[in-house]
Amino acid sequence: MKCEIIKYQNNRELVIIDDCVNVDKHINIYFDCCTLPYRITNSSTREIQGIVDKRLKCDLETNNPIIDYLLEEGTDSAEVIKKYIPSETYGFNRGYVNLGIHGDVNHMHMDGKFYKCKTLLYYANQNWEYKWGGHTAFFDNNGNIKTTVEVKPGRMVIFDGNIPHTVLPMNIRSSPSYRFTVALKFESLDLPQFNKRTLQNA
Repeated sequence: MKCEIIKYQNNRELVIIDDCVNVDKHINIYFDCCTLPYRITNSSTREIQGIVDKRLKCDLETNNPIIDYLLEEGTDSAEVIKKYIPSETYGFNRGYVNLGIHGDVNHMHMDGKFYKCKTLLYYANQNWEYKWGGHTAFFDNNGNIKTTVEVKPGRMVIFDGNIPHTVLPMNIRSSPSYRFTVALKFESLDLPQFNKRTLQNA
């Protein structure tokens, strides 16, 4: 397992982890991603024509096998997640799969501008070459690219949600038709949804 940590201002960090999911699980995740029912999302209106930053996404139920594969107790992936997303600060809130296609336009954005959160990205394609593009770009506070993370099968990226980022275009002449990323969102335990869950469990 290989791990690289990139530091940002205000104690934020981006962690790139390779080889923490075994081959069998990686294959299962990929084929599960291939069969999900994707919908056009990222819009506050049902009329999606003319909306530039639309994307294909499938929300995952909490018991979805993809989530189970990555969070299964005793696995390398679960240990890495515990290390960089401490359970005393963050709780798992939701997960989904992004389906990238040729011609996508993705804007720079933050996952958690107003609250503390961590995002886990998992690159689910079985094969991907550098020349195919589709890298994830991370920016500094001035809008300059600080880090570009190459798509690599089985690679996991964990980062603070208030680090601006986007997906760079895929090479339409050479890349596969589909780019799959699993996104798991871990949010501050101080948020209301976790207080409600605690009360319901009690």
